[in-house]
Amino acid sequence: MPNQTASTWSTDNLVRSTLMGLFFIVGVPGNIAVIVLIVWLFKKNNFTVHLMLNLAVADNLCLITLPGWIYIELNSVGQETCLFFTALVYCSMYSSVMTVSALSLYRCLRIRHPQLWSRMDRRKERVLLFSIWVLALVFSCPGVFTQDMLKGECKRDLNSSGRLIVAALESLIGFVLPLIIILTSYYYLHKMMTQRMKKHRQRLTQLVARIIIMFLICWFPHHIIKLTDIFARFLNSEPPLPYISYIVGCLPFLNSCLNPFLYAFSSKNLRQQKQPGHSLAMSST
Repeated sequence: MPNQTASTWSTDNLVRSTLMGLFFIVGVPGNIAVIVLIVWLFKKNNFTVHLMLNLAVADNLCLITLPGWIYIELNSVGQETCLFFTALVYCSMYSSVMTVSALSLYRCLRIRHPQLWSRMDRRKERVLLFSIWVLALVFSCPGVFTQDMLKGECKRDLNSSGRLIVAALESLIGFVLPLIIILTSYYYLHKMMTQRMKKHRQRLTQLVARIIIMFLICWFPHHIIKLTDIFARFLNSEPPLPYISYIVGCLPFLNSCLNPFLYAFSSKNLRQQKQPGHSLAMSST
């Protein structure tokens, strides 16, 4: 029986490492291509474009840590290495989540209250982008400081009420609150778009909607498993489906991997919107 358990753990690590390697091979070049596309082809004085660039940078920062995680999966490392890669992933993922939330909120406010947003200059927009990274760094600290090396694995042991609270707050800040912001923004945006339908606004709204749908698909299972584990430990019971949680934990990396393809899918329309005489959806956002 002990040999069977060791074999199962080895298989889980191999599957996770294979998935992370695939995400790295596909996602990093894709995000680099998106960054180049945005810098060269998209309108520079547009806050939506800046948010998209920020999202691509955050996704790429997250994905370039994958070789390190693969090494950690297959080898024993020190506490410092574990904390370093944990900090990078937490910071980049929080930045990605907050940027997706900001995209939907900005789209809603820009159409609902155009005069209010017109008062924002480029300096204030840069402050908002910088604030996203500062908040991401602050929100990352509790998760990083509660990370451990357990039996050669870099993970958190939810062995105390304090650590359970930290894990619950991560789901609240990193998923529940962004989900509320996203759904509320798109509810009002949908109502406004049906009242005054315009093609050039619909195109960019559909792009952002695809990004958000992919975000939900990739993050929802991860947080459901995580919250199930938290409730099980509060009730002093064994967490259900322990092996599935290891596979589901890779899905947030899939989100960072697939975002570039959403950009590439819409890049034709965005380039056409920059042609002379064409109404620019990007400049109206």
